[in-house]
Amino acid sequence: MTSLVKAVDEKVAENANLKAFVVHLTDTDNEAKAVSTLRDLAAEKGIKEVPLTLMDTPAGPPSYKIAEDAEVTVLLWRFAELRSKHSFGPGELTEADIERVLADLPKILDE
Repeated sequence: MTSLVKAVDEKVAENANLKAFVVHLTDTDNEAKAVSTLRDLAAEKGIKEVPLTLMDTPAGPPSYKIAEDAEVTVLLWRFAELRSKHSFGPGELTEADIERVLADLPKILDE
């Protein structure tokens, strides 16, 4: 996931029309650890453009339909319309998958 966040951070820095944020789904018992992990990630990888946030609902918002077995889910929106969704189970996210996600960016930029 770190490589994906860094790649998206770089794309946001390159394009003022692109906005992104990361939401780490957790529960309240693990909230302090999750905050620490996100702060460390931002500092270590130099994440500057993409806010790293928390949601204390492990399943996420019901309308997002996050797969229960997903470790990483990427949703690409343009206004209120979902244009692309990628889900990856534990350990499944590869560099090729990151390239596929980045290749979908024109779907939300209307390029």
